[in-house]
Amino acid sequence: MNYKLLLSAIILCLGLIHVVTSQDIEDTLSFRKYDILPAISYSPETKLTLGVIGYRYLDFTKEDLTTSMSFVNFIAVYTTANQIVIKSNWDIFTDGNAYRFRGSAFYNKFPDRNYGIGNDAGVLVMEYELKNGMVTDTDQVNFLRYSINRITFKPVVLKKIKDNLYIGLQADIEHQYKFEVLPDSFQILNQASEVTILNANTLGYRAGFGLNLLWDSRDNILNPRTGSFIEFSNLNYGKFLGSKYSYTSFLLDTRKYYNTLKNHTLAFRGYLNFRYSNDPVIPIRGLSRVGGNSFIRGYFTGTYQDDHLAAFETEYRMPFWNDDTDAPLKHFWKRLGMVFFASGAQVYGQDGNFGFDRFNYAVGGGLRVLFNSESRLNIRIDYAVGLTKDSAGPGDQQTGLYFFLSEAF
Repeated sequence: MNYKLLLSAIILCLGLIHVVTSQDIEDTLSFRKYDILPAISYSPETKLTLGVIGYRYLDFTKEDLTTSMSFVNFIAVYTTANQIVIKSNWDIFTDGNAYRFRGSAFYNKFPDRNYGIGNDAGVLVMEYELKNGMVTDTDQVNFLRYSINRITFKPVVLKKIKDNLYIGLQADIEHQYKFEVLPDSFQILNQASEVTILNANTLGYRAGFGLNLLWDSRDNILNPRTGSFIEFSNLNYGKFLGSKYSYTSFLLDTRKYYNTLKNHTLAFRGYLNFRYSNDPVIPIRGLSRVGGNSFIRGYFTGTYQDDHLAAFETEYRMPFWNDDTDAPLKHFWKRLGMVFFASGAQVYGQDGNFGFDRFNYAVGGGLRVLFNSESRLNIRIDYAVGLTKDSAGPGDQQTGLYFFLSEAF
């Protein structure tokens, strides 16, 4: 753990808390249409980021209180890992929730890591530099560094068929280009897992189209305390859409939220993702992947990747304050909360090598700063530890420090 980085993170958190608590949002009579703040954040994938992040809220209620809140999220950042990220997510409801439009659009220039295929992250790569024919500056890692540009568009169009139940269509379109292996010289030290570095498995255009079925009874999309979320989706990628790759994806994402005490939330998530293909290769970004800032925190995205995935997450969210208290600095404490979470995931191939003893676990905790009391939007600061010993190389564990807006799930 980089303790200088952690100290900087604490100072940043205190600054954000001061900014947020210095404005009395609850005294604002009109609904806030924007939440914008500097995107000064950190995650293992991006390192330190500088940019802007925010939410644009859209009010289509027409005085109908049954219409859910709509929003568009946006982020534009440059990172110290030489990444450029421009991304938007949206969840928009028409009057009475008759139609719902969800999705994301994404562009990045992204130095990334390939941990190989499988559930063990057992690849060993020696990176080295040659100077006057002599090997210098060697570094042994369990991934291969590469850079690639990506443009992604994932729209979902849904129609309500009864309260909380929607059905519709979705697409997944992505173009990847400018692939480059980053180390000047490297050597794969073992073949414990297949390392995919060929352009044939990375570059090109892929497109999928399919069905989306959604049950959503959450009381709040950005920070739910009660209700459930169940999504089933199917995507078919094929030449008929101009896709370079042909395969089929099935996904089941289930979430349940319990308001155990006043403003306390116990959240559960179960996640299954299956990919099938008659072609010999599914591209890296088309695989089921573990890790990231909002899914199995504590592991770098793609630490474990294969055709199929099974995962679970649980999280307990609680405030530091009691709304009824008259304690000093109430306006300060009432905006702070903390969370504790645990998760596990495994990936496996077409051979169906699933086992309850093969899960890669992670645990962590974090701080929450209420940024907008109307939308219940939080600033999220999490620290997570991947419990698998070899996830960062032989005998080493991965960790992650994450700064983002809204809850992980």
